[in-house]
Amino acid sequence: KGTHISTVLENTNATDLEHYYKSDFTTDRDKRKRNEYAVDKFMDILSFPWDFKNDSIEEVVMISAIEHFKKSDAVNIIKEIKKVLIPGGRLVIDFPDIKKDIELYYDTNPEFCFELIYCNQSDSESLHRWGYNKINFTGLLGEGWKSIEFRTIVKHDYPMTGCIAIKD
Repeated sequence: KGTHISTVLENTNATDLEHYYKSDFTTDRDKRKRNEYAVDKFMDILSFPWDFKNDSIEEVVMISAIEHFKKSDAVNIIKEIKKVLIPGGRLVIDFPDIKKDIELYYDTNPEFCFELIYCNQSDSESLHRWGYNKINFTGLLGEGWKSIEFRTIVKHDYPMTGCIAIKD
């Protein structure tokens, strides 16, 4: 949304998973900026069905995104992802690790802890509407996956849980 988004073909300096942030985490986190987002198609993710053929997409990547949707919307997003991925296609996703956020920051930096849990609320999209852990996210994914692996996807300066799910 906005002018910070460009298509992959238009911007060779767009964000990739190895270089998600412009500045190193050791610098002042208030000055940290993300690169431009790389997208293949602009769309309303909540407008179902998506404008893709079934079994036509090799990979869907969602970084720091699924937690911004209501649980009921996330259910439909995952169903749609599963529908459009080819057999063997990958869902690459991450979301805040709320347990680690609390363990690390609740007593030492509660303001930062609450921002990680509830987001900064700087605008209507900067809200976390639901939270996930490995158990309930696996439940959200449901059946139809050859493998589900939890690991780091993008280096963040706060705890995140990453997941790569391969469609049957």
